[in-house]
Amino acid sequence: MDPAFRFRLATRLARRLRAEGRPLPLPLLGEALGLRGPVAPVVGPLLDGRFIPGEEVGLWEWRYPFPHPGEPVVLLDLETTGLAPGMSEIIELALVRLEGKERRAFQSLVRPSRPPSPFVQNLTGIKASELEEAPPLEEVLAQAYPLLQGATLVIHNASFDLSFLRPALEGMGLGLANPVVDSIRLAKRALRGLRRYGLDALSAVLELPPRREHRALADVERTLAVVYEVYYMLTSGSPRSLVELGR
Repeated sequence: MDPAFRFRLATRLARRLRAEGRPLPLPLLGEALGLRGPVAPVVGPLLDGRFIPGEEVGLWEWRYPFPHPGEPVVLLDLETTGLAPGMSEIIELALVRLEGKERRAFQSLVRPSRPPSPFVQNLTGIKASELEEAPPLEEVLAQAYPLLQGATLVIHNASFDLSFLRPALEGMGLGLANPVVDSIRLAKRALRGLRRYGLDALSAVLELPPRREHRALADVERTLAVVYEVYYMLTSGSPRSLVELGR
């Protein structure tokens, strides 16, 4: 079976269990896939690390929380005017901090020295006119920096975002010593055999709504949805911190 198709089917089973809020026997799970007759040969191989197998199938997320207790997590994303650090500029920053049951979100546009190209404006949906009234990068980072403290950073394609974020913070005399987990690495371990691991490809496999625009906060939420799934795939009943998983 094609790996992408297998993961889609497994995600449909997880979604059915979440909708029910209780363990289900295999025949009822089979209904989520439109199966009739014996379902064990089909459903059984689909049960990845998210599931508690047995006569009735449950979900590990009902047994232990994400993120791991005692590990504050910040998911972060940037939008930029281009791909070249040092030449391109940040035009949007967003993050979500998860700490226990507390959730804090931050999002801000950033005023660049030059307006972004029409291509970038179309890609992000951020118009040059919106950026004219946005705060400068130093002001945005000063607001966001306290939310990073003591947290594990989770970033999709982390090296790209950090190539912009670290120099900007260093220019303000601020360090970034946080442990960093790249969600692409986690996805490659949990979802083996896929051709691509970008957010759009992972969204298709996990049946998340397609992206219309590349906006920082929406991409943070999408990264969180992906990481939530792969966290339980990888922990499979043995809860660990994201720092441990990312090693």
